[in-house]
Amino acid sequence: MTEREEKDLAWRIAEGSNVFDFETALELVQRRPAEAERLLRNRQRGRERREELDRALQRLRLAARELI
Repeated sequence: MTEREEKDLAWRIAEGSNVFDFETALELVQRRPAEAERLLRNRQRGRERREELDRALQRLRLAARELI
C-alpha cells in the first residue's frame, strides 16, 4: 500500500469516528492494514443495515396509516 493509500484509508477511518483521530487511524493502517480495512467494511455494513431498517420501518408506518 502506498503512503497516499494509507493516508486515504486513515482519513476514511477517522472521518465520523468517536474513537480514531487521523494520527491514530494512520497508525492502525500502518501496523494492521487488514484490521483497518475490516473496520471500514464493518462500518459500511452497519450503515447499510441501518438504512435497510429505516426503509422497513417506513414501510411499516405507511402500512399502519392505511389501517387507521
